[in-house]
Amino acid sequence: MKQSQNQLTLYPTPAPIMQEELVTQPLLAEIERVCEYLYAPHGTLNDEQREKIYQYFEQLFRLMNSSYHVELLLVPGTLNWKAFWQALHQFFPQFAWLKAQTEEPKYGRQVYRFDFVPLVFREEGFPFAIQLEDSLNQQFPTTNENSMGRAEQLLLELAEQHFSEGIVQEEKRAEESISTNQATEQPQESMVPADRIQKEDVRQESQSKARLRAVNQKLELVIEKLELSMLYSGIQYFDQKSTEESDWDRRIRISLREYTYLLQKARFLEQMWHLNGELINKSEKMTVTGNKLVYERDQVKQIKANLSARDIHFVLYECQVIESRAKVHARPWFRKPFVKLMKMDYDNLLSKAAYFDLLQGENSLIERMVREQQDTSVEEAQEVG
Repeated sequence: MKQSQNQLTLYPTPAPIMQEELVTQPLLAEIERVCEYLYAPHGTLNDEQREKIYQYFEQLFRLMNSSYHVELLLVPGTLNWKAFWQALHQFFPQFAWLKAQTEEPKYGRQVYRFDFVPLVFREEGFPFAIQLEDSLNQQFPTTNENSMGRAEQLLLELAEQHFSEGIVQEEKRAEESISTNQATEQPQESMVPADRIQKEDVRQESQSKARLRAVNQKLELVIEKLELSMLYSGIQYFDQKSTEESDWDRRIRISLREYTYLLQKARFLEQMWHLNGELINKSEKMTVTGNKLVYERDQVKQIKANLSARDIHFVLYECQVIESRAKVHARPWFRKPFVKLMKMDYDNLLSKAAYFDLLQGENSLIERMVREQQDTSVEEAQEVG
């Protein structure tokens, strides 16, 4: 994958040994850390579970090194690899990052390689596995495009955000000059003029800000897609025709993860309702109308009109009733934990979760419209001033 003159590629193999090892993390400890992150919706890993994780992956890597690596080819420059290393952990939390290496630039390129293990959570069997595409799909579930291409694009954007081009040679010349002066005990002025260094600093700062703006714009597009996805999924759910089912008392089984997520959304529905009302009042006072998503917002209004404030205040009590009837089966952790509950209660949770998504999607859109209106008002005031 290419962008500008820099390149980034993902390889399903461990990286070869390079000249300089920047950082190395213990394999099993990093894998355990990621497994703890993946298992968080179900609770905290106990000592027995941690021991099984160690045994499983120790045997697996004893047979074959299953790690992957990122190869980063940059035009000669300076990569703030420590900041990039932190960004890798932040944006790809399901990857166990193991090693960072580099070497002297060759053929006009500086090479960095970063070893990692892409982990995924599975509902069946042993809960943790190594699989790149599945891991990416779990980390970026709303991305419709190719997950591998999106990952390479994001990784390259993160690298370029922490990269300054074309100053390595100047830094080396300055260091050589200082070393020569110290060796000969002849104090001389730096070979690089001060005004040139200042201009270079200004140029680097400008490039850094431009890259940061580009990354922020792309991340905002991803967030906007997520907001619209939540809004449309909520509308689609309530557009479905409701039919009276005779098996409303049938007990069904769902995963503990799904039950937890649905219950959390139901519990926070009342707070989201109040926040929605406050944002709508604020937007109406600012006369924020515009022509964005008019049809969708009209649909949201119709859906909300069918639910009264009394119904919202009754949500917490309904959650308590559902919890009292549900039966949580906390089986051994290497099996799939599940919950048995009445179909009527499951449908009730689905409805509340869909309404939560609907309100949250509308809230996000209103907040962005209010911000745009505020920014426009500030710009107009500055122009007048």
